[in-house]
Amino acid sequence: MLTKLLFTAIVIIVVLLVFRTRPQKKKPPAPTVTDESPGIGISARAIAYTLLIVVLAVSAVIFTLHWSEQHRVIDIRVTNMQGEVTRYQAHKKTIQGRRFITLEGVAVNIGDGFQVEMIEQLDSR
Repeated sequence: MLTKLLFTAIVIIVVLLVFRTRPQKKKPPAPTVTDESPGIGISARAIAYTLLIVVLAVSAVIFTLHWSEQHRVIDIRVTNMQGEVTRYQAHKKTIQGRRFITLEGVAVNIGDGFQVEMIEQLDSR
């Protein structure tokens, strides 16, 4: 996800540099017509910078939401065939099927004979 953001930012910077360094051709001044109403007066540069800010803001929000979702704490309840229950807690990003890494850093692999229940906490703090 971070690489996508960096790639997007690099592409935007390159485009801005290309347009900034490209020589501009001089055109003869166009005749002014007073019958038309004046335009809004927003330059293309202002629009480009506004779009750049909007894209970066949306990217930051999406990145923040994804990061917070992946760091949500999940309660994992493992029941063996004898009915004994063992409880674990792990971040959502570390759970891969029947494997996960607990908050303490212990890697757990659960066999087929165990029942696994994963319960998301509503308040992770």
